[in-house]
Amino acid sequence: MADADLVLEGGGVKSSALVGAIAAMTSFSDPYSFHRIAGASAGAIVAGLLAAGLSAAQIKNAMDRLDYTKFMDPTGCLSGLPIVGEISGLLFHQGLYAGEVLYEWLKETLAAHGVHTWADLKDNDPQSALPASQRYKLVVIVSDISRGIMLRLPWDYRELLGVDPDTAPVADAIRASASIPFFFRPWTLPTDPSVTGHKNIVCSDGGLLSNFPMSIFDRDDGALPRWPTIGIKLSDTNTARTQDWNPEHNSLELAKSLLSTIIGAADRSYVNEPQASSRTIFINTSNYRATDFNLTQQDKDAMYASGLASGERFLARWDFKKWQSGDYSM
Repeated sequence: MADADLVLEGGGVKSSALVGAIAAMTSFSDPYSFHRIAGASAGAIVAGLLAAGLSAAQIKNAMDRLDYTKFMDPTGCLSGLPIVGEISGLLFHQGLYAGEVLYEWLKETLAAHGVHTWADLKDNDPQSALPASQRYKLVVIVSDISRGIMLRLPWDYRELLGVDPDTAPVADAIRASASIPFFFRPWTLPTDPSVTGHKNIVCSDGGLLSNFPMSIFDRDDGALPRWPTIGIKLSDTNTARTQDWNPEHNSLELAKSLLSTIIGAADRSYVNEPQASSRTIFINTSNYRATDFNLTQQDKDAMYASGLASGERFLARWDFKKWQSGDYSM
């Protein structure tokens, strides 16, 4: 069995494509086993399920049974009124939808597999060079918009929030990371006021600051890695860009375009480097929007198939020993 760490890009409802690529890796002739998994937004959701012990087939089954339209739960006192409830949520609660349905689904799914707090995701690796504060199977990227900083949870819980990560719910961090701006209401996390100056901080989509944290598990001590970190990215090339701006688009479309431009920009230069792009599975999901909650089963199947095929193509050429020697021509 091959070992690897895994990094998953965020992409809203495109998570079926990530699952397809994971299925290719776990069903390979030398199947992969993942030690640590990191992700932002939708990547954090899939990463969380994988770290909790769900197989690719189980995650696919869970995604297939999901009715994404239920995640569009209006927020606020006018939530019962169509359209009006959504607009009031955006104006008064910073998001069209409450995100409570998403949160409850996350919490219940993780709990069903024995994961409640970060203590349940400890990585017991006696050969690890990491400090104890970073020995976890999962890392979730969250944007702390109260202070304008990126959080790597659970790594930053104690130092930046003053909280013992082993008492903090995993579902809270994933829900915070999945707070797509304009769509889901920002999520609050409790903190120690002596550390942050506040009882709570407000968090949003981790993708705002790092949608594809490819370098998160890279060693910085000069030693060779014991196994590779492989990334899964929801674009067909490492130079993919957002769709062209149409001057006739309305203000909402402008906001969406600005958001698409921001998300991933911080990671793009790093991913363009051969040493990163050569260990990344690129999946073409350009036919789908990250916020298309009305996906059909056919759409999910198509994205899964695209991820599976992309993963298989990557594995057919991937050679960790060549990569480790500095040969990125694969």
